[in-house]
Parts: sequence; structure tokens; C-alpha cells
Amino acid sequence: MAKARSPQYPAIGLKEAIEKTEAVYKKDYQNPISREVAGAHMGFKSLHGNALAVLSALGKYGLLEGRGTETKVAPLAVTIIAHQTGDPERVRAIAEAAGKPKLFAELDARFPDGASDQAIRSYLLTQKYIPTAADTAIRAYRETKELVETESAGYHGGEAEREPAMPPASQEATSLLDRPSSSIPRSAPMAQEKFDLDEGPVTFSTPSVLSPESYKELADRIEIILRRLKRRSDAEAALRE
Repeated sequence: MAKARSPQYPAIGLKEAIEKTEAVYKKDYQNPISREVAGAHMGFKSLHGNALAVLSALGKYGLLEGRGTETKVAPLAVTIIAHQTGDPERVRAIAEAAGKPKLFAELDARFPDGASDQAIRSYLLTQKYIPTAADTAIRAYRETKELVETESAGYHGGEAEREPAMPPASQEATSLLDRPSSSIPRSAPMAQEKFDLDEGPVTFSTPSVLSPESYKELADRIEIILRRLKRRSDAEAALRE
């Protein structure tokens, strides 16, 4: 009888994945190396099951890249490694890496407001995950979400501790784009886009000035909304068939 196999998922959380990648970077920087050498830098004596699972996870997070038997540290990983905890560049890079695994993006879309481990496990089992794989996937997902929250808290907390310098009045408008989202005035002017669909009008309102962090958050939320609308559209189309 063939052994049951689960859909692909990262076998470790992002924090451990970054640590493993950093071990490779310290030895060979971004040089193309064999997968065997990369595994050795991480402490594996051979490319056995566990080593292969870790290498696969690093690829799913976008921390390693390459083809065939060669691999190297990806630019996204260098951004994370090169910046200290709380640095906005590191925060953004970690958030990007956390969103790369297809399973994690799927879980974020299905449970936008969060869910219990039991609810996620039940869903994974219906998606052909065997129980042990479901448990491993949930643990990696939770650890990754926790890292993102911790890094983000460090960034926002650091900004709160510093008194922002007041720019000259002539630089007020241009400096808004460089401020953290918490310092953008709540009374910032709004921009509005309106257009019509067959089903009715659509109105899209946002502050006319957004920080890079707010823009990223808005883009992520719009993507979730579009996924919901697509599921509804697909369901409606299926009913009509």
C-alpha cells in the first residue's frame, strides 16, 4: 500500500527558518552552493528526511533560492539578517516571508479573524493532510504568526519611545510619506474612487496619504476581500450551471 502523503507545507516556523538560513549565510554568504553543503552549514550530516524538510521550508519562505542541486541565500533573507529586530525593513521582509507559503496564505484567507487549532486542524484534515502533518503545519503556522507579531510590536514600540522631530512647515506635506502610520494626522484628506459594475456602483475611499506600512496592510486586506468575493462569485456561477 502506498504511503499517505500530505500537501506541501513548511515543516518549521519562520523564526527557526531564519536561524537556519543565517547559519548558511555566515559560512557562504550568497554564493551558490550544493544542497548538501547548505545542509551541513545547518548542522545536518547528510540530506536525510529532516534536512530535506528544512531545506524545503526555507524555500517556501523565500529564504533560499536555486534550481536542481544548487541553492543560495535569497535577497529577502539578507534583508532580514542584515537589519536588527524592530527595523522597519526587517519587519516588512519578515511579513513578506511569512506570507509566501501557500498554505499560510490559504489559512489567512479562510480564517481572516483567526481560529482555534482545532478548527484549523479540522480544515486541514478535509484537505487530505494526515493528522501528524496537520499538527506540524499548525505549529509552524502559529510560530510564524507569533514572530510577525513580535517583530511588528518591536517596531511600533520603538517608534513610540522616540519623540518624532517636527519638520519645518515647508516640508510638512512631503514628510508625511516617510512617517510611521501612527504619526500621520487622523484628519488627513481623503481620496475617493468611484466606478460602476453591472451589479451596482463601487466606492473606494482611503486617506490621500498612506505610510508604506499602511499601504502594505491595505493591499493585504484588499487581497483578502477579493478572495472572498471570488469564492462567492464562483459559488454563484456553480449554482447557475
